[in-house]
Amino acid sequence: MASYQVNCIDKPKASSTHEQITHIGYYESLDRPRVVISVTEAIARIEANSQAFYVSTERGKTYLTVVKPEDGGKKHLKSLTDRAGMDNLLTLEEV
Repeated sequence: MASYQVNCIDKPKASSTHEQITHIGYYESLDRPRVVISVTEAIARIEANSQAFYVSTERGKTYLTVVKPEDGGKKHLKSLTDRAGMDNLLTLEEV
């Protein structure tokens, strides 16, 4: 399974702390341009076990997981928190 480091995100409003991330970005290789895909596409790839995505942290690689809300809400991505107490995805630069 291919594994890619996520290095940017996109949200409807960059300064919002409560809106969900809509897109993630990564490089497939050093000599190719950045790839930006929707969170829906990333979730489909993770659930199909065809690709994995991670955020680089002080502790190493923190892989993204799919969160399935119990109330039937929309699935979303999450990474483990570090010492900042914040989802590491939210610390990445905007697309």
